[in-house]
Amino acid sequence: MKKQLLYIAACVLLVLTGCRQKGDIYVDPNDPMNLNYSTYAKQFDIIWRGMNMYYVFWSEDSTDWDAVYKTMKPKFEALDNDYEVDGSTPDSLTFVKLYEDAASTLIDHHLVLKVWDVHTKKQYVIRPGNMEVASREYVAGQKYGKDVMKEAIQDYLDRKLLDAGSWGEMGDNANFFGIRTLDDGRKVAYLWQSSYNMTETLKKEGSTPEENVFINNIEAWLDMCLTETRLAGIILDNRCNKGGMVKDLKLVVGSFIDEPIHYADVRYKEGSGRYDYTDWIPSYVDTAETRRNLEKENIPYIVLTNAYSISMAEASSQVIKNLPTGRMIGERTFGAHGQLLQYNTILHDGTFGSQSGNHYVYTSSVQVRFTNDGILEGKGITPTKAIYQAEEGYLGAMNKALDYIKAY
Repeated sequence: MKKQLLYIAACVLLVLTGCRQKGDIYVDPNDPMNLNYSTYAKQFDIIWRGMNMYYVFWSEDSTDWDAVYKTMKPKFEALDNDYEVDGSTPDSLTFVKLYEDAASTLIDHHLVLKVWDVHTKKQYVIRPGNMEVASREYVAGQKYGKDVMKEAIQDYLDRKLLDAGSWGEMGDNANFFGIRTLDDGRKVAYLWQSSYNMTETLKKEGSTPEENVFINNIEAWLDMCLTETRLAGIILDNRCNKGGMVKDLKLVVGSFIDEPIHYADVRYKEGSGRYDYTDWIPSYVDTAETRRNLEKENIPYIVLTNAYSISMAEASSQVIKNLPTGRMIGERTFGAHGQLLQYNTILHDGTFGSQSGNHYVYTSSVQVRFTNDGILEGKGITPTKAIYQAEEGYLGAMNKALDYIKAY
């Protein structure tokens, strides 16, 4: 009897081991031993295994990652065979296409794969999220970016949608603070910025006139929003904003509430298995030291978005649209909500590889679940009022925002 039980136990163990997914096999993608390789197949293998362990969205992502391995590994092995036969290396289109095919359905819109051809050392960058966003019907043919926003804001000035304003530049970033005085004398405060780093910027002193204006624009917008006695409304323009520091929520939201807001829950990966998550942890927007309650004064707060409102530009839009006097106007956003932190030597998620090695993978460290709408990674934030640039240009959302404030 004892022998039979041992035999059964051994069979069960064998079955369980045989059924164990490749995904459960541990590999440290940051180990130097796993950064130094000389074949295309090994490169793909290490990246696949690194994603298997460090990718934070497996609970939400419908990608069959094991099937990806089974389909794609032979294609990379074929590249190695070609090199062994005649020393040929793949052209850039072929090489990039293989990684695009492997990663195209992954929902993390922060994901960036940097891969080097193991023989030529040419670098290639693959951004699956960009591919998905560019495929959206309302994005086709549109231009996005800092230069386009400068043209749009100049148009607002020419049309008197804004009475006056100032441009500031700091490094690669730009911002614009503008004021609109309505016919009844009430004022609208407008701010556009190319990224979020307001909290840290306000601690600095500019070394050039443009940098001083950049800092002053943030200070002036906040001051007007908090102290203007005839404030008709606020417009925070998050279009073509590439994201940045989540702690800025305390400024752009916490300045206008009297109680903290539980806006999301977050979780991390604490083990090497795909589904080894921590418990959900509440995330709050805290109140700023100096603040004004927009709800009590019944002052509308409008946030403008487009498909290239990214990361923190999305988180702030999500919170603002759910404020009692908040409204979001424009396009569904990019869909990159997972925060990025550098600590994956402690937990099992986030960036891995090396910029000086053969691969570097930039992926989210945190899974974010919004309290009102759940997990929206890869989907984006849906506006209260949809205004498409393909139909109405950049002017459409701005006009709608001002009309809403006037009629509020």
